[in-house]
Amino acid sequence: MTVLASTLSNKPVMRSDGKDVGTVRNVTGNVTTGELESILVTPSNDSTFGFEQTDDGLLRIPVSLVESVDDYLMLEHRRQQNPSRQRV
Repeated sequence: MTVLASTLSNKPVMRSDGKDVGTVRNVTGNVTTGELESILVTPSNDSTFGFEQTDDGLLRIPVSLVESVDDYLMLEHRRQQNPSRQRV
């Protein structure tokens, strides 16, 4: 899938199970290859959905979890290894 990073700005983010994750704030990429590496998302609530969180509260979501991009960015939903440790 080829996507221009500029088309992702302010796009809503949803998991494939229908849960609202938040809104795209920024992206990170490899400057050598030009490939996107992760998407930084402003969360819609206080849940991290098991994703790493930056110092300023954004969720760092690996691009490998993106299933599709249309009116919203759809993420693959993976069950947590230890759901008692992370809020979903």
